[in-house]
Amino acid sequence: MLALGAGLLGTGAPSAVAADGTGTPPPMPTVTVPGDRMALPRDAGIVAADGSGYLSAREARHPSGTLTWIGDDGRQVENLPEARAFNGGHGLEHIEGNSYRVRHYASGRTVRFDLPAGDTVTEVFAAGRLLTLRRSATGNTLHLWEVPAGGGAPVDRPVGGVPADMGPAVYTPASDARGAAFWWKPVGGGAWRTALLDFASARLTLVPSDGFGLLEYPRLTDDKVVFMAIDEKFDVSNAYVIDRNHPERPGTRITSLDGVTDWHTEMAVVGDWLVYMKPDDAYGHEVRAVPLSGGPARTLLDRSRGVFVTAADGSLLVEGGSDAAHWAVHRVTPGADGAPATAPRVELPPLSRWEVGGFAVDQGRLLLAGEDTRSTEPYPGTRLFGSDLTLDPDGKLTATAPADRGDLGYWVPGDDSGDPGSSGYYMTCYGSCLRLTGTGEGTVAHQRHDVPEVVAASGPYTVVRQHPTRQEVRNGDTVLRTTGAQAAALWGSTLWTPGTTPGTVNAVSLPSFSPSGSLSTGAPCVPRELQVVGRWVYWSCGPGREAGVYDRTTRRALDVPRGYAQLADGYLVSQDDAARKLLITYFPGAVPDDRTGTRELAALPFVPHAPQDRRGRHWAVDRFGGPVAHLDGNGDAVVVWPRVTTSPLAVIATNAPAKLNTSANTGWKGAWHTSRPVSHWKLTLSRTGESTVLRTFTGGTARGRIAVSWDGTLNGVKAKPGTYRWTLTAQPTDRTRPVVASGVVTVHTG
Repeated sequence: MLALGAGLLGTGAPSAVAADGTGTPPPMPTVTVPGDRMALPRDAGIVAADGSGYLSAREARHPSGTLTWIGDDGRQVENLPEARAFNGGHGLEHIEGNSYRVRHYASGRTVRFDLPAGDTVTEVFAAGRLLTLRRSATGNTLHLWEVPAGGGAPVDRPVGGVPADMGPAVYTPASDARGAAFWWKPVGGGAWRTALLDFASARLTLVPSDGFGLLEYPRLTDDKVVFMAIDEKFDVSNAYVIDRNHPERPGTRITSLDGVTDWHTEMAVVGDWLVYMKPDDAYGHEVRAVPLSGGPARTLLDRSRGVFVTAADGSLLVEGGSDAAHWAVHRVTPGADGAPATAPRVELPPLSRWEVGGFAVDQGRLLLAGEDTRSTEPYPGTRLFGSDLTLDPDGKLTATAPADRGDLGYWVPGDDSGDPGSSGYYMTCYGSCLRLTGTGEGTVAHQRHDVPEVVAASGPYTVVRQHPTRQEVRNGDTVLRTTGAQAAALWGSTLWTPGTTPGTVNAVSLPSFSPSGSLSTGAPCVPRELQVVGRWVYWSCGPGREAGVYDRTTRRALDVPRGYAQLADGYLVSQDDAARKLLITYFPGAVPDDRTGTRELAALPFVPHAPQDRRGRHWAVDRFGGPVAHLDGNGDAVVVWPRVTTSPLAVIATNAPAKLNTSANTGWKGAWHTSRPVSHWKLTLSRTGESTVLRTFTGGTARGRIAVSWDGTLNGVKAKPGTYRWTLTAQPTDRTRPVVASGVVTVHTG
């Protein structure tokens, strides 16, 4: 039995040895924020299986998108192409035009079928076999394309026994290694026909369907086939079981399946019993069994996911159990007494609320997306949780209990046309919506109805990609400028974008867009991605291509690993997909020379159907002088604080009005963004050229943003017209040198 088969795989301890052979770094302060377990059981999404593993889709009942093969030995193959149909451990994939391939998931071997233009592919297939339908002037014929036993190109075998009224399509097919079953609508009308195909003889045999309107949705075992049988009036559905070795003989109709009435009911034959899902049970999906010869039904599983999968060996697989703590992919086989018995094949441990995937660390605050653990329905919605991190002088890292910071879902406005839904509707936040980007204010930016993709964020400024070819620079909800899609980075109120010459990067100040400098990073391309943190500039030519970091202080170009990466103050974390690891690269000047280079940081746990780029989904760095957070193999959030020398605290954006009209009664509102959190701050006002402090404002911990509102009074009286100097002093949390910033405001009346 494989534990944790469809969940997260356990993680090993990070290696302390650098990839380049340099010395061992000191231990990193670490804290774990546990992920509470969900009441809803884990969904393996199993759609196909053989004796070595199973195939997982996001939605097992309606599989679409990429797939993941999960081996019983712990091996995973992610981002497999979408398949049109499954047969045991094989899948049928469309390549292009009239070309298809059959993939064996466990080995990765594929067989290609380049079909003639006149052939229409069906979803009947097996290893090295594919059934097509060919239309001609004399009627429709079936053709079994097969790879010869000795190998080589597939050959065309005409299928025998095909009636002259064969229709132009086959419906609800099911295949196994022996053959297939399906139905069709005869040319010219008449009763719909059902047949079995034997691969070895390439021959079709009709199934007698007198008294039925249709036999559909077959389930195959080695010696039996069960159909959903619909009566001639198409009013009532029952189960109908035939002998596969003698399909021409009348079968057995079963009418006592707890009110089974439609095709949504899952059924399969196990030995001499019919196993089925009890209907009218929207969530629980009790799994029951009844003898083919008649008799009372018995319960096999209290609850299930509602989908049966037939493995390559003919065994029946179903996800189920009693609750989230007792859930597994069960194998259903005949027991000692001949009745069906269940045994766990793959244990499915409880799901952590953090596994949904939304991670950010911003100004010393861990921000996580989490689901409602009490929900017993899928996709209950996600909320943002925040945990404040504290690194004590002695190196101890602590985290507060995660606090609910609000719903991540959003409202989509309607058009007020009066049509249904025109008033708007609510959208829960899942998938790409959960890619979190820290703003530098202890908060996050993420996708919403008018923001398909967040490219960069810093304080009130964001760069959002509205279309693959168009993006906007915004101040809050105000669009400052629309440009073509390009790499962009924000640091404070500075926007960085690529120049037209490979390797060049240009900076402008917001909101004016006035030029504020340029540099050459040494990149061999026009960067497709940029990140900036103080003195450090990260560039990448694209996923899997060249990447580097440029140090603006020393004007030195640094080599870094390829792969998805996030830049921090003094280090870079990158994603090594091949090794399933997170790597950390320490920069010169941030650590002693013998510690520079790249090391393993942590294991990157397997999460079924996770995006390839897992930044902001399952791991993130605090670019504002802080730590790294990642999901571990237990579904918990682990925070590690690299030992680096960070840049001095700086004010990276200032929004302090230059004028105040005391007659307007609107007051003066200033905001300052800092490169790191501060433990306390003070802002003083004095007349220019004088040292006497006339007004003082103070505050405690500020995570990136300090805000002051001045009503224009001094000692309860309106300030006299003139020029006043404001001076901000902020103390960083690590007790290093404070930052001091100053400016002037002119007070006038009228």
